Amino acid sequence: MSNPVNQPNPHFRARVLRRTLIAVAIFLIFFFGVLIYQLYALQLRDAELYRTEAVTQQMQDTELPATRGSIYSANGKLLAKSNTVWNIIANPAQSQTNGATTAQLQTAAEEIANLLNDGTTAESVFNILTATNSNGELYEYRVVAKGVEKPVADAIIEYSMNYRTDPPAGEEQGYRIVVLSTEQTSTRSYPYGAFLSSVLGFCNSDGSGAYGLEKSYDDVLSGTPGRSIAETNVNGEVLANGEADVYPAIDGNNLNLTIDENVQSIVEEYLTEAMDTFSVHGRGSAIVMNVKTGAILGMASVEQFDPNDPYTIYDSKMQAILDKETLDENDIDWLKSRLGEDEVADIIADGKISRETTMDEDGNPVSSEYTQLQGMMREAQWKNKNITELYMPGSVFKLITASAGLDSGIMTASQNFYCSGEFTVDAGTVWEHTYHCAENKAHGELDMAGALNHSCNLWFIQAAQTLQPTIFYDYIQAFGFTQTTGIDLPNETRWTSVYNAEQMAQVDTNLYTAAFGQNEAITPMQMATAVAAVANGGYLVTPYVVDSITDNDGNVVQKTETNIRRQVISEEVSEQILAMMETSVDPNSESPGDYHSNKNAYVAGYRIGGKSGTAERTDRELRGDGDYYKTMSFAAVLPVDDPEIEVFVVLDDPRWLRDYASEVVAPVVGNIISEVAPYLGIEQDPNYNPSGTVTVQTCLTYTWTDAQVTLNQLGLKHKLIGESSGTIVYQYPYGGSKVPAGSTVYLYTQSDQDAMTTVPDVTGKSGSFAEQMLRAANLNVQFEGDSGGKVVSQSVAANSSTAYGTIVTLTMDSSGTTDTGTEAVSEETTASSDAASSQDTASSDSQAGE
Repeated sequence: MSNPVNQPNPHFRARVLRRTLIAVAIFLIFFFGVLIYQLYALQLRDAELYRTEAVTQQMQDTELPATRGSIYSANGKLLAKSNTVWNIIANPAQSQTNGATTAQLQTAAEEIANLLNDGTTAESVFNILTATNSNGELYEYRVVAKGVEKPVADAIIEYSMNYRTDPPAGEEQGYRIVVLSTEQTSTRSYPYGAFLSSVLGFCNSDGSGAYGLEKSYDDVLSGTPGRSIAETNVNGEVLANGEADVYPAIDGNNLNLTIDENVQSIVEEYLTEAMDTFSVHGRGSAIVMNVKTGAILGMASVEQFDPNDPYTIYDSKMQAILDKETLDENDIDWLKSRLGEDEVADIIADGKISRETTMDEDGNPVSSEYTQLQGMMREAQWKNKNITELYMPGSVFKLITASAGLDSGIMTASQNFYCSGEFTVDAGTVWEHTYHCAENKAHGELDMAGALNHSCNLWFIQAAQTLQPTIFYDYIQAFGFTQTTGIDLPNETRWTSVYNAEQMAQVDTNLYTAAFGQNEAITPMQMATAVAAVANGGYLVTPYVVDSITDNDGNVVQKTETNIRRQVISEEVSEQILAMMETSVDPNSESPGDYHSNKNAYVAGYRIGGKSGTAERTDRELRGDGDYYKTMSFAAVLPVDDPEIEVFVVLDDPRWLRDYASEVVAPVVGNIISEVAPYLGIEQDPNYNPSGTVTVQTCLTYTWTDAQVTLNQLGLKHKLIGESSGTIVYQYPYGGSKVPAGSTVYLYTQSDQDAMTTVPDVTGKSGSFAEQMLRAANLNVQFEGDSGGKVVSQSVAANSSTAYGTIVTLTMDSSGTTDTGTEAVSEETTASSDAASSQDTASSDSQAGE
């Protein structure tokens, strides 16, 4: 019997079919569920996100930088400006998408480097065009070049637009091999280099203010960026027929300063000269300010730097030291003076400058000594010493003690104290100290004027004893020594070192040394502002350097007004102190023993009041001769009968034969006044005859400083031919000759040969223009007839060669009238041109002598 054939179980087949259908159904449900979810996510949940990404991919959003505002001097001279330039931007990722080959990118790199023509190599450009991130992905944004001028930028972009791959099938042109675009930006430039640099400051590489006015007024100068949004194709190219939405940038506003560039030039010239003459190891600083308003007319800190290249060290002495590996004693001395003993202590400990990077205890890298020192030198040259660094004022501070004594009513101008030459306090205690006056002089009985004139320390110690700590400290606060001046510059230090009433009450020596400005540290700006209050009737004003802010249309956005913070002393006391200050300066005024301690600051024709200060640097170790290093300062105000300006100068650590500010800094102040006062039209003493004649003093064998002082006191100007460190070997006009008051005497330290100049033709010119032309050619002028008329003839023939300082007598036609309006302007232009031509010739002739 055969076996029956196995027939499929109908129930099994039904189960398999059912399970298959269920599986298919589940799959379909899952698939459509995912699809529906994705549609939901794309069209509903994340619709805005994808819409934004799509727009982003299809749009080119470019920031349009605002042009940074300019900075102008008080006379409209452009001191800082921005120039529009372009950055070249590459998109390496898009180049890859477009099918660019390595060989094509190398070719492009060579052409771009050639077009830049600024030293950029083809290799560096190629590295940028193929740059990848840490994941190996090509960047979408890399800067090829910064600060490119428009013709170069246009040429590079045009090249990138034309250098393409072969066209794909059915298309007219290929894709860009190197995808480049431009970003508009700007560079900051300073037309006059180091001029006023410590005030102007500079900008960072991103265009933001880093120092000085650039930093404090960054928001005002920077403006508001705009935007340009344009549609692009899949290859990142802007559509030819598309229209960009442009939101224009709002350019920054401009700063108009109180700084007068002519005053500033004079200040910088004499301060720089003093740094060399007196071998100033620290820094020098100077301030010229309007004592009534607080407006700063000139401000300098020397050594300075060029803000066009701020990272270069411009002090040749500092750079020479930095280039060494082993330091000698002189190098170390300079570093301590310029950068601070404590700051450089670790670096100079072994007398070497290491260039190796080290590790600290935690394993973190520490910059090499070379790098640290370089950074300190840069920081030092950027600082505006007038507001960022402290100094000890010395005897200039006696003006504050005297003012406090008078204004408080505790003393009168006739207050007498006796100076025996030494004064011992707290005898038998740990605080015992014996004070002396300069050179251990015993001044005897002195009133207040005599004490200021002789700068008697012992008189002022006794004055402080009379005032007592509480009252004295009240005036120290009132004069602003415990707070910032509020000047509109950044980084004004908020830390000063002055004894408070409690400290002066607990330790007598704190009170006594404070009375004559020792062991207290303030900023030069604080001291200058306090002296201005002494001079202007007792009003403490806020100093400022920005007169107004204007927009690009010249509209005034903001105007600085005088800010009187408080009245410190009465106007009567101010007048009394001014009279005492004048006695110490004016050699023609009455004084017991005909002594005038500050006569080296005197300039004939001007009523000047002044006070010197020589402070011992107790924050430093002693010099090799056992004496202290010194900081010297001098404050002068004029005219005394109605003060308008103050000239304040500080020299930190000068090295000179005699350590007294009256002999080192006073001449510098006198020199500044000798040029600034006439320029500003400061009223002269009515008893002075500026049109008279003066007998020239023989200055042969004098130091340059002594010669300047002598000529200032005669009402004569002076110019140096040669190095300021030498003695005078020749002068013209000669000693004993008679010249018009105000004439210039040329002093030579290295040659006994006249520097020669070409005489301009001034016939037919007005007297004022003729004088301007001749003085520009280094010639002196004398008039015969009314100087307001026209020049009929000149005593030295036009176009002839003659010595610097020669007196050219101009015969005037007083019946003529000076042109006005357009003719006057035309004449002035001609005169300026002729004078400039003569000056060029003179400079060429005298180059060897200088």
